Amino acid sequence: MMKKTVLLGAALFLVISPLETVMANDNGASAANTAQAISKQGMFTNAVVERTKDGTIKLHWQTIADLGPVKVYWSANPDGGWKELARTYASFGGLSTADPNPGSRVYFKIKGGNGAMIKTAERLLPLQGTTNFRDLGGYRTTDGKTVKWGKLFRADELAGLSASDISYLQKSGLKTIVDYRTDDEVKQKPDPTIAGMKYVRNPVFGQSGSGTDLMNYMAAGEFEKMGKPGDVLIAANRDMVDHPEAYVKLFDMMLDPARADLVQHCTAGKDRTGLGSALMLLALGVPKETVVQDFMLSNKYRETYNKAAVGAMVKQFNLTDENAIEIIKALMDVRPEYINAAFDEMASKYGSIQGFLEKGIGLSTDKQAKLKKMYLE
Repeated sequence: MMKKTVLLGAALFLVISPLETVMANDNGASAANTAQAISKQGMFTNAVVERTKDGTIKLHWQTIADLGPVKVYWSANPDGGWKELARTYASFGGLSTADPNPGSRVYFKIKGGNGAMIKTAERLLPLQGTTNFRDLGGYRTTDGKTVKWGKLFRADELAGLSASDISYLQKSGLKTIVDYRTDDEVKQKPDPTIAGMKYVRNPVFGQSGSGTDLMNYMAAGEFEKMGKPGDVLIAANRDMVDHPEAYVKLFDMMLDPARADLVQHCTAGKDRTGLGSALMLLALGVPKETVVQDFMLSNKYRETYNKAAVGAMVKQFNLTDENAIEIIKALMDVRPEYINAAFDEMASKYGSIQGFLEKGIGLSTDKQAKLKKMYLE
């Protein structure tokens, strides 16, 4: 039953846009004494990139102390090839610019007069055919390193990608598309074939199931069979921890340089993909609090869609009961209790999140060290 229920969530979930904040990066301080010196002089603590409706790119940054003159660089490659874009002052807190790389992914490096530096990029990719395709880069780990930009992505369904979207992704360096959806979902909205990318079917809930039972419950007005608002997805997150085979396969791909630089996706990019993203970040040493913040971003990106979808279902099923409407809203949302149910299940079955990574996923200390070497800077 629970396997079917989460699939309803997936089947209902399309998605929406905006973007979010980036965690700080301190690439300019590699040695301990340099780090201490920069800390005394000042450093960047955060940098965010936003795109306006007319395509203008706005960079915002925060610093400790005034870093004086600032140089801003851009590149299509987060690992190098930087070109100077602008010169300004740290005290201005940011700048607006035309897109220096239209139709392609662009990364920014901001360097202060004292050598302090931070990399950043748009978290949400500016694609026409998806609404929740985002980069997991920029998050700070507990040991002060940062998840590399442009290596690990999470997304919703890809069936709506336009020709320009596909061109954008081909230029991004992506190697692998990991699809968590069921056979029924894939059959209804298959991913496009993208030259240069390996497509991997990796269903979280096996080969079948479509959430038909839940749709029938709603159509019949039998919302009591779905429990309290949120119960379906709380149970689903526990179930995903109890049956982690798809995530074991995910990490096998992450550890393979030939398949690294990947995007994992489901239908909405919020539940199955949400747990996969959480596991990725946790294995790299990102704090649980930050992981939950990333999980919750889907509400921001989906906000407009969720309102429209809930309204449409209320009309379709002629709902007046507030509890029934709240159940539908809960299916469309992500909530802290959903991902925390997964964490609680890990602790219950494996003693801790780390225990789950080691025993449930099979990530030895050596494998986790390799992941960090591959995806952190």
